[in-house]
Amino acid sequence: MMNAEQRSLLKIFDITTRETAITDILAKMPYIKYPELSYQTQMLLEKLLKMSDTEFNLLKKRISRA
Repeated sequence: MMNAEQRSLLKIFDITTRETAITDILAKMPYIKYPELSYQTQMLLEKLLKMSDTEFNLLKKRISRA
C-alpha cells in the first residue's frame, strides 16, 4: 500500500490508467532534481509496477475522494 506522501505525489501525474501513470512518471523522472522527491517518485513507480490494474483503480478512487 502507498503512504500519504506517495498518494499525494501520484496526483501530479496522469493517472488515467496504471500504464499511463507509469509512462508519465518515466517521462518526467529525468527532470526531478531534488533527491528526496526523486527517491519518493522511484518508490511510487516501483509500487505501480508491482500492483494490478484492479488495485490501481481502487487507489485511484481513493485519491479522487481525498
